[in-house]
Amino acid sequence: MRKIEIKEFFGKVLAEIFVDKYNCIVCDEELRDTLKYGLCEQCKSKLTFIQSKICEKCGRLQINEADYCLTCQQHKREFDFARSCIVYDDVAKEIVRGIKFGGKKYFAKYIANFLVEKYHSAFDGVKIDVVIPVPITKKKKKSRGYNQSWEIARNFVKAVDLLADNDIVVKINDTKEQARLSGVEREENTVGAFEVKDADKVKDKIALIVDDVMTTGSTASEIARILKKAKAKEVYLLTFASTRYKVEGERLEQERKQDTAQEENLTQQEKDQVNVQDASQQEI
Repeated sequence: MRKIEIKEFFGKVLAEIFVDKYNCIVCDEELRDTLKYGLCEQCKSKLTFIQSKICEKCGRLQINEADYCLTCQQHKREFDFARSCIVYDDVAKEIVRGIKFGGKKYFAKYIANFLVEKYHSAFDGVKIDVVIPVPITKKKKKSRGYNQSWEIARNFVKAVDLLADNDIVVKINDTKEQARLSGVEREENTVGAFEVKDADKVKDKIALIVDDVMTTGSTASEIARILKKAKAKEVYLLTFASTRYKVEGERLEQERKQDTAQEENLTQQEKDQVNVQDASQQEI
């Protein structure tokens, strides 16, 4: 191997290890030290933390004083309750885009820090037995290089001393992108998509589903349904972000277009990074 090739190789390795050390994970502003959320003060100030005025079932930020949002009033949710850390606005979208489509797996440790804080404040008194990430299909995992929900979950459990299991629930059918669907279509899209692989691991247990984003809650509700069918005692949901609740009939066209265009609008550098990861997976 030529000297220049060796230099390039180690340069890429070092970039992968230290890429986030002194820079904001959203705007790339230089930081004096690593921070809990990996964000500069300006980006952090743009986050909307979900603390009160929420739907008691799905945990999304409410637009009125009602205990439950219209979605949860009109659709049965199988999870006992769900909670999210922040509203899925611009900065949150950049973070999710990075880990989900940009190959930035290291974002998981920062997202997990958000979850840890919310877990301690919102799940006090709930004794979780097992943490379950929302699974993706083998095809999607091969394309992406990893399941971002699992990466978040395994970082999360290290900090809260819980057990995470990536093999209890599997995704058996590739579904359409939820962002492109209406509320009713989202419900139909998830039915039959998941399967409990090992029911003995959840029988009489309290499970916590972990994911990056919750929109209507239909995916988590379907997973909760099959877990309870497998005799899980209780099932909860904890996500990094959740969409801002909109009144019935108000479409989220702009947000949906942004979400569905994310993978198409990756920079060349991000695409190259994903390709490198795909190649690594094939070698393994």
